[in-house]
Amino acid sequence: MSPRLPHTLLPLLLAGILLTGCSLTLAAPPPAGDVPFRTQPMPTPTPALPPASLSLKTGQTIFRERCAACHGALGRGDGPQATALRARFPDARLDLTQDFAARTASLWDWFRVVSEGRPERGMPPWANALSEAERWAVVFYAWSLAVPPEARASAPQRYREACAACHGADGREGAASLADPERLLRAAPAAWIEALRPERVPAHAGLPELAPEIRQALVAYLPDLAFAVADREVRDPPRPTGSAEVSGQVLHGATEAPAAGVTVTLYALIGSSPIFSQTTRTAADGSFRFPEVPVYAEADYLPMAEWQEIAYPAAHPLTLTAGHALTVTLMVFDRTADPGGIHIDQAHWILQPLADRLLVTEIWIYSNRGSAAYGGAGNPGMIFFLPPGASNLQIAEGELGARYRQEGERLIDTAAIPPGMGYQAAFGYELPLARARTLTLRSLYPVAQWNLLIAGDAMEATGPGIRDLGLRTLGSTVYRLYEIRPPDPGQAITLALRPRSAAPGWLVPVLLILGAGLAAGMVWFRWGRQVDPIEELARLDEAYAAGEVDEATYRRRRAALKARAMRRMGAE
Repeated sequence: MSPRLPHTLLPLLLAGILLTGCSLTLAAPPPAGDVPFRTQPMPTPTPALPPASLSLKTGQTIFRERCAACHGALGRGDGPQATALRARFPDARLDLTQDFAARTASLWDWFRVVSEGRPERGMPPWANALSEAERWAVVFYAWSLAVPPEARASAPQRYREACAACHGADGREGAASLADPERLLRAAPAAWIEALRPERVPAHAGLPELAPEIRQALVAYLPDLAFAVADREVRDPPRPTGSAEVSGQVLHGATEAPAAGVTVTLYALIGSSPIFSQTTRTAADGSFRFPEVPVYAEADYLPMAEWQEIAYPAAHPLTLTAGHALTVTLMVFDRTADPGGIHIDQAHWILQPLADRLLVTEIWIYSNRGSAAYGGAGNPGMIFFLPPGASNLQIAEGELGARYRQEGERLIDTAAIPPGMGYQAAFGYELPLARARTLTLRSLYPVAQWNLLIAGDAMEATGPGIRDLGLRTLGSTVYRLYEIRPPDPGQAITLALRPRSAAPGWLVPVLLILGAGLAAGMVWFRWGRQVDPIEELARLDEAYAAGEVDEATYRRRRAALKARAMRRMGAE
């Protein structure tokens, strides 16, 4: 589904896509020298040994903030961006829980990858964002995710039984210290596990063959001998504190009739990564029930209905309490290929002239006023037009090859758009200044309001249906604001752009963030709030009573407005 976010969240959304997390590798890389972060491997000096005391809690916090979006909350490669990342980087190594015993990379190898990145596999470098101690903490935490909890729990006892007689309780006795930090960091688990075979090491000759799970537990225990590892309990998967019940009903949003045979899945999420799910189907009356849902203290719960290959999540996540029951209503809609219900409520284009190019940010705020979901399931949804010569395309909440695709001049968003309002799309690109003498505005859908903002005093726009509203100071930037009479759907208007003087060559992603954020602020503070669907219902009833609306249109619009009102009340 398309994002439905308050306008004031757009600056944060763009900042999150462009400047943080693994997602920065999903956008087309900007030209060298134009970004404040590096997308290529960084030369990393030989690192110092990890600090004597390592906090796995610190590593877990960093992992959830920086890594879980791709690798998943438990390192299983099931994060919300994993599918898109694999589509662009087939060799991406996202599952960190694969066979620990066969692992041929050492802890030091992992540290280098975290520091330098692997751009060819979609892994960004973190040496410029995390300190050395923070990188070691997240490496040790991520490293441990492949070890089954039962193996970790039994490791101290296994060590005392199999190794302590020769190597000592702390691993520092005997011919070879097992607590030598540098030795531990440079040897891969596969080498350590092989060394535990009696025939591989002379000192082990005559010892009994250890079961594979015991050898794995012993090798997993070695970091605890070499370093003072704090907060070891965070390595264990979250444990439920009890169970709760979640039940509810799925309705057809256009008619409010019960929806039978709909697949409903309940997800438990830590951050945005699932750690648990249950699936059922609705009965004839549209009801569903999950009688025994494990309750995790850190998790949010999101029920989601799937109908005609489109997912319809609840308006907001649920918080469960052990021993309690919650009910929720989900709405589903039939799918249509007819875009007749799509309306652009506001379109905002922000231009930033530079010495040799023009940066353009487009923000589209739209609604579906029909009674069916438009697009989705791989079918075209919203279609936007890119001008000839557009490059360095950056998209908020999506990327080419996954949700978005480009066909010539068309940028196609394949996300479904159920009936409702407040949907947003935001993207930016740059144009060579030589081609930026005109600007063509075109929309396939009716537009209620179209605004153009030009940063600084470097350029002005002229053309039919354009009105200069003067300068506006937003934050620390001065914009010239234009109001544009929208063209009819499918038609285009062309504006002439006349440069005055060049502005400093600021960094591309920063400009996109500032431009989009300031425009979103103007949307919120200057042009007013969204129309309350309850108010729209009242006006529709008045129009029907006055004979201004036929009965079929009245019933269709009223059902859609009621569905929107229910969704909005659920969100609040």
